[in-house]
Amino acid sequence: MDIITRVETTATIRRVLSPRTCHAVLPNGKEIFGTIQKELPDFPLAEGALVRVRMHVCDFSYGEMMGAV
Repeated sequence: MDIITRVETTATIRRVLSPRTCHAVLPNGKEIFGTIQKELPDFPLAEGALVRVRMHVCDFSYGEMMGAV
C-alpha cells in the first residue's frame, strides 16, 4: 500500500508577488504561499485566476502551482 505524501487541489490567486510566486486561497478559505517550480515553464499569474496546486500533506501553508485550470 502506497503512502500518500502529496495532494492536488485548486486555488484562486489572491495577490501576485512576482512572476513565479503568489498568495492564493484554497476552496476552504485557507490562504497559502504558491510558487511555480523551476522545472515548469512560466504561466501567467493573475489575481482571481484558478490554478492547480500540489501540496505536501504535512504543510498546507505552501503549494506548488502546476498550471491554470
